[in-house]
Amino acid sequence: MNVKKLDHVVIATADLDDALAQWERNVGLKADASLNQPLGAGFKVSRLPIGESFLELVQPVAEKGRFYEQFQERGEGLFSISVEVEDLEAAVEHLRGRDVRVSDPEPSIWPGARVARINRGHTHGVSIQLIERS
Repeated sequence: MNVKKLDHVVIATADLDDALAQWERNVGLKADASLNQPLGAGFKVSRLPIGESFLELVQPVAEKGRFYEQFQERGEGLFSISVEVEDLEAAVEHLRGRDVRVSDPEPSIWPGARVARINRGHTHGVSIQLIERS
């Protein structure tokens, strides 16, 4: 499995506009892209670039779906870490060969990317997403 870099960090928030204002005021980071309910998901998201990586602020806007359920369980704060891999299928196969539970690859909310998620039970409770960019 060839991990290329830390791609982004996802932070869950109950109020995206407030979180964006705080990140700009306190740290000077500004959103370069936003999506409202991407791919029919029940959330809205904004991306704050930091060098070659970015923070992704995510707010649930529908009371259903995977993100909403996890947000209800875990609340605001660090949600997941995304690492870019060279070959997503190879990474998934590598992990499954080591009895790690990982989801099948699927389209990312951001164009030109695909993701797979490693089960938190295999990462000491940290949600890790593998991402492949084309």
